[in-house]
Amino acid sequence: MGWNTYHQIITELSPNEWFYKDLTTYILTHRPLPSEKNIKFVHDNPCGIVEKLKTEHGKTIWICGGGNIIQPLIQNGLIDEYYISIIPTLLGNGIRLFEKLPKEMPLKLIRSQSCNGITELVYRCR
Repeated sequence: MGWNTYHQIITELSPNEWFYKDLTTYILTHRPLPSEKNIKFVHDNPCGIVEKLKTEHGKTIWICGGGNIIQPLIQNGLIDEYYISIIPTLLGNGIRLFEKLPKEMPLKLIRSQSCNGITELVYRCR
């Protein structure tokens, strides 16, 4: 995840306890911060990190973050599934979910579920 997502989690969403305590989390940042037990602060590009993690033994790689994290991964074909949550709020403006893509990317809906007014859609690349 990127710094902005990390910062929102530790200051607003879960300030007293790290939400992903049972997972190793990589925070992409330019800030020189010391890594902790399961929180690794890295200065690499997202593609390099994901490519490295895909060669290691472990579980699924979960990417949580905005366009700066997601866009290079999309362009390099490094995302297998997309989890998109729809929160029913109409914004007057905001940040795009995805930037321009070099080509169309057909997706297949795997599942959907709704809870507390939020709909989660899971798509797999075809």
